[in-house]
Amino acid sequence: MELDKIFTIISLVIALLSVCVSVYSVHQSRKSALTGAFFSEMTQAYSDYLRCVSEFVFRRGTSERDALAAALYRLQLFASKEISVDAQELYVFVLDWASSNPVRALSVDERMNNLGHKMRVHLDQARKRGCF
Repeated sequence: MELDKIFTIISLVIALLSVCVSVYSVHQSRKSALTGAFFSEMTQAYSDYLRCVSEFVFRRGTSERDALAAALYRLQLFASKEISVDAQELYVFVLDWASSNPVRALSVDERMNNLGHKMRVHLDQARKRGCF
């Protein structure tokens, strides 16, 4: 009779452990899915902002300006403080630059390259950390 109780207790402990492992596994998979979705959205927001800046520089239309403003606001949801500030400064610079009827865009290009580099570094850090 004692041996039956020991086997029953061992079976219950194993069952309890398997439930705990299952709950932990589900929690981790949900966390991983959320982190992946966040990373994907952040990457897309960075990409959209840089694309909108380029389109505004080349076309300088009202719809391009509006798309640039929307991309800036979306970027600010995901960006670090430094990137957010730099993106806002680039936005103001590009609007001022476009209103002066410029011929060359080297100053815009330099600022975009610097911002793009900071974005890549931020994305690499976020990927290595695996959480936000």
